Amino acid sequence: MLEVCLGYSKIKEMRVNMYKVFIVDDEELIVKQIADTVPWMDNGFEVIGIEINPLKAVERVLELKPNVVFTDLKMPSLDGHTFIRTVRENGLDTEFVMLSAYGTFEDARTFFQQDGFDYLLKPLQMPEVELVLEKLEKKLSKKYPFKSELEEESSNPAFNELVEYVKNNFRDKFTLEQLSKKFGLSVGYICNLFAKHYNTTLTCFVTQVRMEYAAKLIEVSEYSLKGIALECGYNDYFYFNKVFKGYYGMAPSKYQSEKKH
Repeated sequence: MLEVCLGYSKIKEMRVNMYKVFIVDDEELIVKQIADTVPWMDNGFEVIGIEINPLKAVERVLELKPNVVFTDLKMPSLDGHTFIRTVRENGLDTEFVMLSAYGTFEDARTFFQQDGFDYLLKPLQMPEVELVLEKLEKKLSKKYPFKSELEEESSNPAFNELVEYVKNNFRDKFTLEQLSKKFGLSVGYICNLFAKHYNTTLTCFVTQVRMEYAAKLIEVSEYSLKGIALECGYNDYFYFNKVFKGYYGMAPSKYQSEKKH
């Protein structure tokens, strides 16, 4: 953690102006595979969320407002056609790409009557996926002539909740994958938003919160330095000392001496 944060000045080649993708499929293995294997970022897209429950997916899509939704056709409780119609009826102007392992002409006709963008058969073939992404990028670039419009949009509510969770639980150990699952945001999207809004990584953000709290405790509390380390989530005092010195340029003992004398 220390080495990453001390030398950190910017996120290398992090693209913040990308079109947002949401993926819906009732098979968890498939939806994760699509999210992880398609070269989204290389084509100007990022996956902001995945969902295996189509009813829950409606709520999340309306909340996150992705530019594109890739959705399975045959799903329990809510098929792809009904899913699209429900989202459309709630006024969300997003593009849809239908996924199906056994699509029929009737399915395709119904989909395109709903203004669906394109139709992909499973298992997905990467050249076909990339062709669809290329066509999507062309359409979206006309729909959003200035990509800065995407960048200026209001912050994602789920991401705001994630940030507050991190601030309130900074003593705990958690991973990007755990936060991704808890808040329904992809790992890549979380990283992208931390880069965009805080110019840092999740790891460095947690370190920043811990160090600011440590400094405050040193200034106003009667805790011992080892006690402060524990209060900030560090069981190893020597590691805490190392991180603190790297962050403030002095050991916590010296910081304490300067602040209280």
